[in-house]
Amino acid sequence: MGFFKSLFSNKALAEDIIKAMEKTYWRVKKEKPGEDEHFYLASTLLRRFEVRKKLGQDLGLLNHKESLNLIVFNETMTFSILDPPESIRALSLYIVYKEVPSEAYRYEDEFNKIMEPVLKMEENGTFMSIYRKKNPTIAKQMSELYKPE
Repeated sequence: MGFFKSLFSNKALAEDIIKAMEKTYWRVKKEKPGEDEHFYLASTLLRRFEVRKKLGQDLGLLNHKESLNLIVFNETMTFSILDPPESIRALSLYIVYKEVPSEAYRYEDEFNKIMEPVLKMEENGTFMSIYRKKNPTIAKQMSELYKPE
């Protein structure tokens, strides 16, 4: 679409966000093969925040690395049990919802369809067991970090 068109069109901006997120995701996956899906999604979102900071769109969190890391891991956890390309597509649509809410309705049906199995896992209590299987490295780090003393 192009930068200037997205300045004047929310639809173009939403499409640019999706394309940029997906491009970044595949680049991260190529740069760091063998990582958990959660790592790829969190890294993609972190890079988006870093780009926004360079553009002068600091969200107030970018100077607090620990807080930012916690936020990107929390924001991406739900999507990390999906397989690509659904995982990055769902995250991208979620970011459109957050950053260009006026365009979210365009993607609502697609988002709901992608997320339907995740909602079922949350309802039937299997989310965390599937999360641990799909993201074993991060799950292990989380369990060590929050191990009772």
